[in-house]
Amino acid sequence: MIDLTQDNLWWRRRLPIGVLMTLAVLFAGPAPHAAAQPPLFESDDLLRLRIEAPFRELASEEEGRFAARLVLFDTPGDTIQLEVAPRGKSRLRSRICDFPGLMLFFPDGAGGTVFEGQGPVPVVTHCKNRDSYEQLALLEYHAYRTYNILTDLSLRVRLAQIEYYDSERNRTVTERLGFFLENYDVLASRTDWARLRVPLIPPTEYEADQRALFEVFQYFIGNTDWSYTYAPPGETECCHNAVPIGSAAGPVYPVPFDFDQAGLVDAPYATIDPSLPIRRVRERLYRGICDAPQSLNGALGAFEVYRPEIQSLFENAEALSDRTRSKALRYIDEFYETIMDDRKVARELLSKCRTF
Repeated sequence: MIDLTQDNLWWRRRLPIGVLMTLAVLFAGPAPHAAAQPPLFESDDLLRLRIEAPFRELASEEEGRFAARLVLFDTPGDTIQLEVAPRGKSRLRSRICDFPGLMLFFPDGAGGTVFEGQGPVPVVTHCKNRDSYEQLALLEYHAYRTYNILTDLSLRVRLAQIEYYDSERNRTVTERLGFFLENYDVLASRTDWARLRVPLIPPTEYEADQRALFEVFQYFIGNTDWSYTYAPPGETECCHNAVPIGSAAGPVYPVPFDFDQAGLVDAPYATIDPSLPIRRVRERLYRGICDAPQSLNGALGAFEVYRPEIQSLFENAEALSDRTRSKALRYIDEFYETIMDDRKVARELLSKCRTF
């Protein structure tokens, strides 16, 4: 069990900024692959495009691929013939959402466009055709961007203004902001590791510093809907809303994804596992492992170093409404009020850590 005495909170004695910066660099992970990367995620510029597909079928089917076409408005004349499939099985089965998430399957080369070299690419879409649900997608996008600030071992994202055109009914369904999400295998290749397809990973097999950063990030966004240890029910590969990358001989790193159940996003359909000791999505619960207090200290130090950059990300997010931005910044401030207070760290994190 971790020592919860005041003396154990050595990092709160205000480490010099040079030491904190060193901690932050350690969490950046291995250097990105030197080889040229597919261009989709090499820029943060907004993409403007149209996806033409049978959206009524996509909204009602859990499986199958459908012929589709993608039209890039920023480079007139660029069109790509591709296939599209629905993603987000829980959303489809529960009928929580009116609009499916999408998986785009590009042909080899993708015609020398921004999608050149891409394999399957997830698209995170709005759940319902309302402005409020578009804001939820944007909050999830900024959660990914936050983790990008903290570490290279994170999934990159690209924001897009997307017109969804129903190819069967020959009409536009809607036009909304959404974002493309980096393919897991592309992430692994970019960071010189491999995606690990195994059924179980004990927490102690993960590299301790990166695992602690993952755990504190989940606490930061108020997310409890994850497991980096077990496969989801009915599936054979670890993990739930986390992808393990590394090598079979180690090290292994957990990479988080899918944040729509997080308190930062605060989706109307978000739920809490009834076995957990919290009742509201906005209520944070630390679910980290107790075995590496020094790594936890370092992760908290990294959040301290990057606080200005993280806050600036949300403050300057033009697509967020004033109401959404203010609500998100209040939630972020609450996190920092906790980690900057010795007693709150002991009460809210150290005393809540899990044994395995």
